[in-house]
Amino acid sequence: MKPHIPKTVGVAVHAGKPHSRDRLLELLGLLHKSKVDVLLDQEAATLAARPDAACTLKEIGKAADLVIVLGGDGTILRAARELEGSTAPILGVNLGHLGFLTSVRSDKLISAVREVLRAEYQVSERQTLQATLVRTGRRKEAHRALNDVVVSRGAFSRIVRLRLAVDGELLTEYVCDGMIFATATGSTAYSLSAGGPIMVPTARALIITPICPHALSNRSVIAGENSVVRCQVMSAASELLLTVDGQVQLQMEVGDEVEVRQSSRTVHLITPKDHSYFEVLREKLKWSGANV
Repeated sequence: MKPHIPKTVGVAVHAGKPHSRDRLLELLGLLHKSKVDVLLDQEAATLAARPDAACTLKEIGKAADLVIVLGGDGTILRAARELEGSTAPILGVNLGHLGFLTSVRSDKLISAVREVLRAEYQVSERQTLQATLVRTGRRKEAHRALNDVVVSRGAFSRIVRLRLAVDGELLTEYVCDGMIFATATGSTAYSLSAGGPIMVPTARALIITPICPHALSNRSVIAGENSVVRCQVMSAASELLLTVDGQVQLQMEVGDEVEVRQSSRTVHLITPKDHSYFEVLREKLKWSGANV
């Protein structure tokens, strides 16, 4: 997708973030001066005291050329899900700590948006996953994930046994606390904390990371972008959940399968021209080099 000058901009905001109203009003003032049509989600319309102007993110996705999200990485994940396959690129503005998905700090909001309104930006195309819950041979529900799909136990600390197959071939059975299926974008989220690898976000792959496996030899496996992974619950002594991007949660039962594959839809994230993923990585992970 090539950068373009937007005529209609959608705005979504996390109202619970610090200074969200101040930043929203600042943004709306700039967009008004730039004579850009603006569509507001429910929270943005409430903060701006324009409740009658509220739209759903699905409606915004159909009409907007570009969507600006004020919040954090979780707000981006919510927006990506609720935009429902819209091709409108998303500019994430972080109102809290520096994020991996939100590429603009709140104090750089105005300068970054001015550049975007001049079509001076980059577009990063991100792979998504499709997770399908299969019960007794029937497809029950399907959801898309930008970051990850997680099979995990509930509140009780009891292990589960999961059988994994990749492209129809048995990988192994894991005795563990759960399993994470991540995109390259999601490699720096839950998968990383569970010992998974870091991948450049534009890479195409499916990362399989067990959570607290009982065999020390069990490690993350990186499957190809076109691979189809099936994870079957062989046994579970407690509640088991399927979570998609931390946004959707489904109850699972023994015998259930989760089929994970690359989705046909991608998410387009806007980054400023001077944005460096590796700089963010160094800052977030506090990499400062070795002291010799």
